Amino acid sequence: MKKILWVGIIACVVLLNACSIGTTDVDPTSTDQLKKNQELVQKYITDNKLSMQQDASGFYYSVDASNTSTKAAVMGNVVSIKYIISTISGTVLDSSRIKQNIPQSYIYGVTTSLFNYAVNLMKQGNKGLFLFPQYSSSSGEPIKLELTLEAVRTETEYIDYFQATKYPTSNFTTTSTGVRYVVTTANAAGTSITTGKSVTVKYTGRLLFESKKIDNLGVLYYDSKFDEGTIEFTTGASQMIPGFEEGVSKLKQGEKGVILIPAAYAYGSSGVSNGTGGYNIPPYASVLFEVEVTSVK
Repeated sequence: MKKILWVGIIACVVLLNACSIGTTDVDPTSTDQLKKNQELVQKYITDNKLSMQQDASGFYYSVDASNTSTKAAVMGNVVSIKYIISTISGTVLDSSRIKQNIPQSYIYGVTTSLFNYAVNLMKQGNKGLFLFPQYSSSSGEPIKLELTLEAVRTETEYIDYFQATKYPTSNFTTTSTGVRYVVTTANAAGTSITTGKSVTVKYTGRLLFESKKIDNLGVLYYDSKFDEGTIEFTTGASQMIPGFEEGVSKLKQGEKGVILIPAAYAYGSSGVSNGTGGYNIPPYASVLFEVEVTSVK
């Protein structure tokens, strides 16, 4: 919402940057390490009889462009990818859920990400191989990224996809602002919510895609939740993000519902920082709230 206390949130929203997979930038002053990595990359290309180009930033790439799609990602699009990050010798450092055939989705271009280098050179449906001599694993080897760009969607396209996939039988209503809501538990006799009312709401806030997170024991898991709790606010007092108040106002006391909110009526281009350089809610993220109106006064 707006001034929610973000308690118990895992620091990383998605493991997209080099640090989070145990890799580091090669120190520019360490020319010996960079030279060694370059030699390892060249040997890998030669041994595997690959034809690769070198990007101006230093990494090498090969993209299978046999797919005829012209759909490229722009900032704010939701991209869905399958990937394996490994050392050049083959030790896997990170991957999407390959065995389950579940792509990883994230918002393109809003954070520093190893994936952005790849996606920037691809179209929807392309597969690519990317070698990064400028990054080293903890073992000192350069990094290899194998990536398939499964889908590129605008915000509205992704909300449509999410709704059809997660709520195929729910009859959402869409307001003039693009906020979508559905009443999941009705209470016709409940008090309506009008301007100036004090409203208490139990809520769970979620992104529209699952992110890889780390619990207190260091165990990786996937989850879309960024917050939950109970909050009291006065309608019409600009205490909430606009989409939350608009959606809640469609319910009555005792009712439950689901609200889908476009980024413009949620946290916009700023998102919500986690205080450690990442985001609990990325910029340009649509969000979902599962809500129950427990009191209207």
